[in-house]
Amino acid sequence: MNFKLKLLGTILAGALGGAGCTISMSDDKIFNPPKWKEKASTQEELKFVDEDLLTSQWTKELEAPLVEGHLPADIEHGFVEVADYRIAYSVVKSSKSESDNSRPLILSCYGSAGDRPNLGVYYAKKLLPWGDVFEFDYPGYGDSTGTPSVDSVKAISSDIVSLANQLAGDRPLIFWGHSLGGFICPEMAALSEKLDGFVYETSALSAEEAAKEWKPWFLRIFPFIKMEPSTTPRDGDNATPLKDKDIPVLVLAGSKDKVLPAWLSRSLADALENQGNDTTYLEFENGTHINIPLEDDFAARAGPFFDKIQTQFEAKKQN
Repeated sequence: MNFKLKLLGTILAGALGGAGCTISMSDDKIFNPPKWKEKASTQEELKFVDEDLLTSQWTKELEAPLVEGHLPADIEHGFVEVADYRIAYSVVKSSKSESDNSRPLILSCYGSAGDRPNLGVYYAKKLLPWGDVFEFDYPGYGDSTGTPSVDSVKAISSDIVSLANQLAGDRPLIFWGHSLGGFICPEMAALSEKLDGFVYETSALSAEEAAKEWKPWFLRIFPFIKMEPSTTPRDGDNATPLKDKDIPVLVLAGSKDKVLPAWLSRSLADALENQGNDTTYLEFENGTHINIPLEDDFAARAGPFFDKIQTQFEAKKQN
């Protein structure tokens, strides 16, 4: 009997007994790598699914009008040896990058079911209007070796940040954490001497708060199920790593997010404000868990945040 059938048996037993059911949120429930072919063994084998959508002129098929002026993009794939892992990464550069050496670099931390080969194009089309995009596979995801876990992500963090610092060079560096990435990217950002801005996209303040709402997809029809974290990955919460960081911080929430509802992002924004961060909170009426940067009003509402990053970065260079 497989894991899901055993779990459903436990759930039904609890329901018939008139009691709720609490399930521990272990690493294998938090990390959920998409299925992918055999891992690439050479740099030449690395790619995105539908990569040609980014390396060609813009078409309606891409469904991201803001990206139009940045195509055809240049994509570089590679591996970096980190501790006991071989981590696959990709850098997506705008067609404007050669003429605009002030474009930020964005380090993208995926959600739990996101990886570089399957969703690299999707994340790039969301982020490319705001900077060149550095994407990487967590251990055990996509073309990276290892097993997904809190500890394995911690093991690669400093090396990934060092590579991001190097790639950014003399231009702004933004960390962007989506969903689970909002738990991972803050720790990485705290390690960077080049941190210039941070974006939390549809995330949460803590595992404890997220556990009040989040469930694996196959459990969402059972309202009496509660999840709780089996371990605490850090002291403090997802705001804590940015304490005393003098950078603009953007928190994005979707009113139609059924995975991590907007109140979780509002709680995160409140914590950031209370600890003194320069925080902007934006909630989008039609925003879901994954589509906010593709919303029609995103550029108008979020644009001032990215302008502030550029202004502060230029001011630092002058000092």
